[in-house]
Amino acid sequence: MIGSLCRARRDAHIGGVAGPPAAKNEEGLTRSSFLRGVAAGLLITGVVAGAGRAFAATPGRVAPVTDLDSFYDAWQDRFNAWDIEAMVDLYLPDVTYINPDGRELIGHAGVRADFEGLFALKPKVDLHDRRHIVYRDTALTTNHWNLKLTDPGGTVQELTGGGIEVICRQADGGWRFIIDDASRSAR
Repeated sequence: MIGSLCRARRDAHIGGVAGPPAAKNEEGLTRSSFLRGVAAGLLITGVVAGAGRAFAATPGRVAPVTDLDSFYDAWQDRFNAWDIEAMVDLYLPDVTYINPDGRELIGHAGVRADFEGLFALKPKVDLHDRRHIVYRDTALTTNHWNLKLTDPGGTVQELTGGGIEVICRQADGGWRFIIDDASRSAR
């Protein structure tokens, strides 16, 4: 099918006619060859655009974290570097994320929006008291965190809290959050 559409597109450009004769406009292009050329162009554009979206959505631009014991180190490093793409890659596309304020956000869009707002304040986090309970490819994890940030008025704030998360190993070997509840008290 693609080959015939490409031939139709080529024929439209060189004035060739495939199929029965049709009425030509002043430039010598037939209606049917014009429509075949448009169809081929749309198909090619759709394939290229689809490939671009697939590449952009492909996890793997960021190396997956395949060692569970390194997961929180990677999270902390990515957070402290304010690397939004690397942070979002640690979450499944349909993750349930509860931010430190207790707001439930669903999916990459929610995670991205929350971290973009926070990263504007140039925060630094320290995760400690990390624990994992593992069953096959799923882990229940907990941690405590200390966060330092400078508010828009220039005041440095220090916050503490804790997290309870569920992380699953994915087909690429990387661990990713399916549930991240960062609203728990550290005490």
